[in-house]
Amino acid sequence: MRSHRQSGFSLLELAISIAIMAMMTAATVPNFMEEINERRAVLTAQETQSILDAARAYRADKGSWPGTPLCASALTVLQSTSPPFIGGITALNKYKSPVTTSCTVNTFSVDQNIIKDWEGVVANLLPGTTVVSPTTSLIRSTVSAPGSEVGLNDKLSRTAQANAELNRMRTTLLMGNNNINEVNNLSTVSVTASGPISAQTLTSSGRASVGDLAILGSNTESATCSPNGLVSKTAAGTPLNCTNGRWVKQVAYNPGTVTTGQGCGDFAKGSIAFDSSGKMFICK
Repeated sequence: MRSHRQSGFSLLELAISIAIMAMMTAATVPNFMEEINERRAVLTAQETQSILDAARAYRADKGSWPGTPLCASALTVLQSTSPPFIGGITALNKYKSPVTTSCTVNTFSVDQNIIKDWEGVVANLLPGTTVVSPTTSLIRSTVSAPGSEVGLNDKLSRTAQANAELNRMRTTLLMGNNNINEVNNLSTVSVTASGPISAQTLTSSGRASVGDLAILGSNTESATCSPNGLVSKTAAGTPLNCTNGRWVKQVAYNPGTVTTGQGCGDFAKGSIAFDSSGKMFICK
Protein backbone atom coordinates (compact mmCIF):
# COMPACT_ATOMS: atom_id res chain seq x y z
CA MET A 1 0.00 0.00 0.00
CA ARG A 2 1.50 3.34 -1.12
CA SER A 3 1.64 6.11 1.50
CA HIS A 4 0.99 9.78 0.73
CA ARG A 5 2.83 12.66 2.38
CA GLN A 6 1.12 16.04 2.76
CA SER A 7 3.26 19.16 2.26
CA GLY A 8 2.68 22.74 3.47
CA PHE A 9 4.32 25.92 4.83
CA SER A 10 6.37 25.77 7.94
CA LEU A 11 5.93 28.42 10.66
CA LEU A 12 9.18 30.04 9.59
CA GLU A 13 8.03 30.29 5.99
CA LEU A 14 4.69 31.81 7.09
CA ALA A 15 6.46 34.36 9.28
CA ILE A 16 8.74 35.39 6.42
CA SER A 17 5.78 35.73 4.03
CA ILE A 18 3.80 37.87 6.49
CA ALA A 19 6.82 40.11 7.09
CA ILE A 20 7.28 40.65 3.35
CA MET A 21 3.59 41.53 2.89
CA ALA A 22 3.77 43.96 5.86
CA MET A 23 6.75 45.76 4.31
CA MET A 24 4.99 45.97 0.95
CA THR A 25 1.90 47.42 2.65
CA ALA A 26 3.96 49.99 4.60
CA ALA A 27 5.66 51.07 1.38
CA THR A 28 2.40 51.56 -0.50
CA VAL A 29 0.42 53.41 2.23
CA PRO A 30 2.19 56.81 1.79
CA ASN A 31 1.62 56.69 -1.96
CA PHE A 32 -2.02 55.78 -1.36
CA MET A 33 -2.51 58.74 1.03
CA GLU A 34 -0.74 61.04 -1.42
CA GLU A 35 -3.18 60.03 -4.14
CA ILE A 36 -6.17 60.59 -1.81
CA ASN A 37 -5.01 64.09 -0.82
CA GLU A 38 -4.25 64.97 -4.41
CA ARG A 39 -7.79 64.01 -5.42
CA ARG A 40 -9.14 65.97 -2.45
CA ALA A 41 -7.16 69.04 -3.57
CA VAL A 42 -8.47 68.85 -7.13
CA LEU A 43 -12.10 68.34 -6.03
CA THR A 44 -11.86 71.12 -3.44
CA ALA A 45 -10.51 73.51 -6.06
CA GLN A 46 -13.26 72.53 -8.51
CA GLU A 47 -16.03 73.05 -5.97
CA THR A 48 -14.56 76.35 -4.79
CA GLN A 49 -14.33 77.62 -8.35
CA SER A 50 -17.95 76.58 -8.90
CA ILE A 51 -19.01 78.67 -5.86
CA LEU A 52 -17.06 81.70 -7.12
CA ASP A 53 -18.46 81.38 -10.63
CA ALA A 54 -22.00 81.01 -9.27
CA ALA A 55 -21.58 84.11 -7.09
CA ARG A 56 -20.50 86.20 -10.07
CA ALA A 57 -23.35 84.83 -12.15
CA TYR A 58 -25.79 85.67 -9.33
CA ARG A 59 -24.46 89.22 -9.13
CA ALA A 60 -24.74 89.66 -12.90
CA ASP A 61 -28.37 88.47 -12.75
CA LYS A 62 -29.55 90.03 -9.46
CA GLY A 63 -27.30 93.09 -9.18
CA SER A 64 -25.80 92.10 -5.80
CA TRP A 65 -23.78 89.32 -4.24
CA PRO A 66 -25.74 86.34 -2.82
CA GLY A 67 -26.62 86.97 0.82
CA THR A 68 -25.68 90.67 0.73
CA PRO A 69 -24.55 92.61 2.75
CA LEU A 70 -22.27 90.12 4.56
CA CYS A 71 -22.76 87.09 2.28
CA ALA A 72 -22.37 84.59 5.14
CA SER A 73 -25.37 82.63 3.76
CA ALA A 74 -24.27 82.82 0.12
CA LEU A 75 -24.05 79.04 -0.37
CA THR A 76 -27.63 78.57 0.85
CA VAL A 77 -28.88 81.42 -1.35
CA LEU A 78 -27.15 80.04 -4.43
CA GLN A 79 -28.73 76.63 -3.88
CA SER A 80 -32.24 77.86 -3.05
CA THR A 81 -33.00 79.85 -6.21
CA SER A 82 -35.18 78.40 -8.92
CA PRO A 83 -33.37 77.12 -10.86
CA PRO A 84 -30.41 76.97 -8.43
CA PHE A 85 -27.18 78.70 -9.41
CA ILE A 86 -25.26 75.81 -7.88
CA GLY A 87 -26.02 72.31 -6.62
CA GLY A 88 -24.39 69.28 -5.05
CA ILE A 89 -21.92 71.27 -2.94
CA THR A 90 -22.05 71.01 0.83
CA ALA A 91 -20.84 73.41 3.51
CA LEU A 92 -17.88 71.09 4.17
CA ASN A 93 -14.98 70.75 1.76
CA LYS A 94 -13.24 67.49 0.90
CA TYR A 95 -11.01 67.92 3.94
CA LYS A 96 -14.10 67.99 6.21
CA SER A 97 -13.60 71.69 7.01
CA PRO A 98 -16.37 74.34 6.86
CA VAL A 99 -16.61 76.51 3.76
CA THR A 100 -17.45 80.11 4.72
CA THR A 101 -18.29 83.02 2.46
CA SER A 102 -18.07 86.80 2.85
CA CYS A 103 -18.15 89.87 0.64
CA THR A 104 -17.42 93.56 0.32
CA VAL A 105 -19.05 95.94 -2.15
CA ASN A 106 -16.90 94.71 -5.03
CA THR A 107 -15.46 91.39 -3.84
CA PHE A 108 -16.71 87.93 -2.93
CA SER A 109 -14.54 85.53 -0.90
CA VAL A 110 -14.53 81.86 0.10
CA ASP A 111 -12.53 80.85 3.19
CA GLN A 112 -11.68 77.28 4.13
CA ASN A 113 -9.09 75.23 6.00
CA ILE A 114 -7.15 72.56 4.13
CA ILE A 115 -4.50 70.39 5.84
CA LYS A 116 -0.80 70.96 6.46
CA ASP A 117 1.37 70.96 3.32
CA TRP A 118 -1.68 70.91 1.02
CA GLU A 119 -2.98 74.48 1.44
CA GLY A 120 -0.46 75.72 -1.12
CA VAL A 121 -1.46 73.00 -3.58
CA VAL A 122 -5.14 74.02 -3.47
CA ALA A 123 -4.20 77.73 -3.61
CA ASN A 124 -2.14 77.15 -6.75
CA LEU A 125 -5.11 75.47 -8.42
CA LEU A 126 -7.35 78.51 -7.85
CA PRO A 127 -6.80 82.00 -9.34
CA GLY A 128 -7.07 84.81 -6.79
CA THR A 129 -6.30 82.52 -3.84
CA THR A 130 -3.86 83.19 -1.01
CA VAL A 131 -2.80 81.30 2.11
CA VAL A 132 -4.16 83.53 4.89
CA SER A 133 -2.80 81.52 7.82
CA PRO A 134 -0.13 78.84 7.35
CA THR A 135 -0.62 77.86 11.01
CA THR A 136 -4.22 76.75 10.44
CA SER A 137 -3.85 76.04 6.69
CA LEU A 138 -6.53 78.68 5.99
CA ILE A 139 -6.86 79.84 2.39
CA ARG A 140 -9.04 82.57 0.86
CA SER A 141 -10.27 82.69 -2.73
CA THR A 142 -11.59 86.04 -3.97
CA VAL A 143 -13.25 87.30 -7.13
CA SER A 144 -14.24 90.84 -7.97
CA ALA A 145 -17.41 92.19 -9.52
CA PRO A 146 -17.26 92.25 -13.32
CA GLY A 147 -15.88 95.58 -14.47
CA SER A 148 -14.57 96.60 -11.02
CA GLU A 149 -11.00 96.94 -9.85
CA VAL A 150 -9.27 93.62 -9.24
CA GLY A 151 -10.48 92.83 -5.74
CA LEU A 152 -7.92 90.59 -4.11
CA ASN A 153 -7.55 90.89 -0.37
CA ASP A 154 -4.34 92.88 -0.55
CA LYS A 155 -6.69 95.87 -0.42
CA LEU A 156 -8.53 96.81 2.79
CA SER A 157 -12.28 97.27 2.65
CA ARG A 158 -13.68 100.77 3.20
CA THR A 159 -16.46 99.32 5.37
CA ALA A 160 -16.39 96.87 8.29
CA GLN A 161 -16.78 93.22 7.27
CA ALA A 162 -18.06 90.24 9.24
CA ASN A 163 -14.88 88.37 8.34
CA ALA A 164 -12.27 89.99 10.61
CA GLU A 165 -9.45 89.18 8.19
CA LEU A 166 -10.98 91.53 5.62
CA ASN A 167 -10.54 94.38 8.14
CA ARG A 168 -6.97 93.53 9.15
CA MET A 169 -3.69 94.83 7.74
CA ARG A 170 -0.66 92.59 8.15
CA THR A 171 2.07 94.84 6.81
CA THR A 172 3.74 98.19 7.50
CA LEU A 173 1.57 101.18 6.58
CA LEU A 174 3.53 103.70 4.48
CA MET A 175 1.73 107.07 4.22
CA GLY A 176 4.15 108.93 1.94
CA ASN A 177 4.22 111.98 4.28
CA ASN A 178 0.41 112.14 4.31
CA ASN A 179 -1.79 112.46 7.41
CA ILE A 180 -4.00 109.97 9.26
CA ASN A 181 -7.13 111.79 10.41
CA GLU A 182 -10.38 111.01 12.27
CA VAL A 183 -8.82 108.42 14.59
CA ASN A 184 -10.83 107.70 17.75
CA ASN A 185 -8.73 105.47 20.02
CA LEU A 186 -5.17 104.47 19.13
CA SER A 187 -3.87 101.23 20.65
CA THR A 188 -0.15 100.78 20.09
CA VAL A 189 2.93 99.24 21.68
CA SER A 190 5.10 102.31 21.08
CA VAL A 191 5.10 105.66 19.28
CA THR A 192 8.20 107.15 17.65
CA ALA A 193 7.91 110.75 16.49
CA SER A 194 10.61 112.94 14.97
CA GLY A 195 8.31 115.97 15.07
CA PRO A 196 5.86 117.49 17.58
CA ILE A 197 3.05 115.52 19.20
CA SER A 198 -0.19 117.45 19.83
CA ALA A 199 -2.75 115.78 22.09
CA GLN A 200 -5.71 116.74 24.27
CA THR A 201 -4.89 113.78 26.51
CA LEU A 202 -1.76 111.65 26.37
CA THR A 203 -1.84 108.63 28.66
CA SER A 204 1.03 106.18 29.01
CA SER A 205 1.65 103.35 31.46
CA GLY A 206 5.34 103.48 30.52
CA ARG A 207 7.84 106.30 30.05
CA ALA A 208 7.20 108.88 27.31
CA SER A 209 10.46 110.26 25.88
CA VAL A 210 10.49 113.33 23.63
CA GLY A 211 13.16 115.70 22.41
CA ASP A 212 11.16 118.88 23.06
CA LEU A 213 7.83 119.17 24.82
CA ALA A 214 5.54 122.08 23.91
CA ILE A 215 2.62 122.70 26.27
CA LEU A 216 -0.68 123.67 24.66
CA GLY A 217 -3.16 125.77 26.63
CA SER A 218 -2.53 127.44 30.01
CA ASN A 219 -3.58 127.39 33.64
CA THR A 220 -3.76 129.94 36.45
CA GLU A 221 -1.34 129.98 39.34
CA SER A 222 -2.91 128.76 42.62
CA ALA A 223 -5.85 127.19 40.79
CA THR A 224 -6.66 123.61 41.80
CA CYS A 225 -5.16 120.75 39.81
CA SER A 226 -4.99 116.97 39.87
CA PRO A 227 -3.03 114.73 39.94
CA ASN A 228 0.15 116.12 41.45
CA GLY A 229 3.11 116.16 39.08
CA LEU A 230 1.32 117.67 36.09
CA VAL A 231 3.15 120.36 34.14
CA SER A 232 1.53 123.42 32.60
CA LYS A 233 2.17 127.14 32.10
CA THR A 234 0.51 130.50 32.71
CA ALA A 235 -0.92 132.60 29.89
CA ALA A 236 2.35 134.56 29.96
CA GLY A 237 4.39 131.38 29.56
CA THR A 238 5.65 130.92 33.12
CA PRO A 239 5.96 127.18 33.90
CA LEU A 240 3.58 125.71 36.46
CA ASN A 241 3.76 122.45 38.37
CA CYS A 242 0.83 120.76 40.08
CA THR A 243 1.99 120.58 43.71
CA ASN A 244 -0.28 119.65 46.64
CA GLY A 245 -3.32 120.10 44.42
CA ARG A 246 -2.42 123.65 43.27
CA TRP A 247 -0.68 125.14 40.24
CA VAL A 248 2.55 126.82 41.47
CA LYS A 249 5.39 128.62 39.73
CA GLN A 250 8.68 126.76 39.76
CA VAL A 251 11.29 128.62 37.66
CA ALA A 252 12.07 132.22 36.74
CA TYR A 253 13.51 132.00 33.24
CA ASN A 254 15.13 135.43 32.88
CA PRO A 255 18.58 135.73 34.45
CA GLY A 256 19.04 138.92 36.44
CA THR A 257 15.52 138.99 37.80
CA VAL A 258 16.75 138.26 41.35
CA THR A 259 19.56 139.56 43.53
CA THR A 260 21.08 138.45 46.79
CA GLY A 261 18.74 139.16 49.70
CA GLN A 262 15.70 139.73 47.49
CA GLY A 263 12.44 138.17 48.65
CA CYS A 264 10.63 135.40 46.76
CA GLY A 265 7.93 137.76 45.52
CA ASP A 266 5.16 135.82 43.82
CA PHE A 267 7.24 132.66 43.45
CA ALA A 268 6.27 129.68 45.60
CA LYS A 269 8.60 127.90 47.99
CA GLY A 270 10.94 125.60 46.14
CA SER A 271 11.00 127.84 43.06
CA ILE A 272 14.34 128.37 41.33
CA ALA A 273 15.66 131.66 39.90
CA PHE A 274 18.98 133.05 38.69
CA ASP A 275 20.82 136.34 38.99
CA SER A 276 22.68 138.07 36.18
CA SER A 277 25.79 135.96 36.73
CA GLY A 278 23.86 132.72 36.52
CA LYS A 279 23.94 132.03 40.24
CA MET A 280 20.96 129.95 41.29
CA PHE A 281 18.62 130.88 44.14
CA ILE A 282 15.97 128.65 45.73
CA CYS A 283 12.96 130.24 47.38
CA LYS A 284 12.68 128.99 51.00
